[in-house]
Amino acid sequence: MKPLRKKRNLSYCKVGVNRKTRERSRSNIESLLSLDSEKYPYGKVVKLPFGTLYPSPGNAQTYFDFQIEGIGTKTLLAELSGNYSSIGIDAVAMAVNDVIRSGARPVLLTDAIHISNSDPRKVRQLVSGVRAGAKTAGSLLVSGETGDVAEILHQSIEVDSPPFDLFVSCLGLAKEDQIIDGDVSPGDRIIGLRSSGIHSNGLTLARKVLLKKWGGKFDSWDIPGKLQRSVIEELLLPTMIYSSGLERLREDVKIKAAIHITGDGFSKFRRLSSWKRLQGGSRIGFTFKLDEKIPEIFRLIHRTAKLIGLPLSLKEMYKTFNMGYGFAVIVAKDDRSRTLDSLNNEFVADDIGFVSPDEKISLISNDMEKPIFL
Repeated sequence: MKPLRKKRNLSYCKVGVNRKTRERSRSNIESLLSLDSEKYPYGKVVKLPFGTLYPSPGNAQTYFDFQIEGIGTKTLLAELSGNYSSIGIDAVAMAVNDVIRSGARPVLLTDAIHISNSDPRKVRQLVSGVRAGAKTAGSLLVSGETGDVAEILHQSIEVDSPPFDLFVSCLGLAKEDQIIDGDVSPGDRIIGLRSSGIHSNGLTLARKVLLKKWGGKFDSWDIPGKLQRSVIEELLLPTMIYSSGLERLREDVKIKAAIHITGDGFSKFRRLSSWKRLQGGSRIGFTFKLDEKIPEIFRLIHRTAKLIGLPLSLKEMYKTFNMGYGFAVIVAKDDRSRTLDSLNNEFVADDIGFVSPDEKISLISNDMEKPIFL
């Protein structure tokens, strides 16, 4: 009898995204930036769990938060569809959602487009998307750069769909009393804000499971399972921009921490516990009590991976995707109801867990036979 072949479990690493090397790179860069920030001549910088604030030269009580973000391989989906009109919103969302973690309000944006050839119609679509995102974020696109770099971009996926890359920088301003410092304690509640879907993270993995173009199961315009639109349209839904919700919320409660749930999924919360430990604070962990309200796109990825013989564990899913929550805030237990009431005026928000004292990140759900530890 032939031995049974072991199933090849799929992971982010196996499709080319190595979390360990990426984390080492991030740590190395942070160390270099920390050395430079000490030389800032206009006052003492404020180091936070997810970045650093710099005092304004003209007003020591006002701080700058400056972030830059891209959209990863979501550009490939725009090229495959031929529709570049919404992806600029994603670029704005990625940068703005990083800025608001500190309590800063996004004010100014600039973009950088690298494209194989400056097709005026496609460039206009990209910039129009950035402007639409800026409007939602309550900020202003003030400058940008477009470069023709055909020699360093891949071949076209479709006719009339030039390869491109897109980045957005965001400058945010925070007053001293608005800074979200990450000082959380056991018992604090975690309030999650629903995502619009996959957002702009984990797409290297999602593409290779779902789309035939990259070895997956479906044609771009197939509508499998319970999806309400085609696969390509679902994957291209723009990332949510949460700035207005946080702006309103901080008038009602003290936000103790804010987390943009991106390419590391729920393991992103580990950055907050590491920060707390470095500050000499108490050791903390996070316990998530989730229900079955996982968006269909994530259920489809999980199902399809198994169907094509490359099963994807729930643990890997929660370490890679937002799983239905694109952003989270942490507030005192007594502020739970006011936080939900405020955020639900504009978004859909749920109480998804609490800060624990056990240094673990654990997930409990009706979909799981036993807890998952990240």
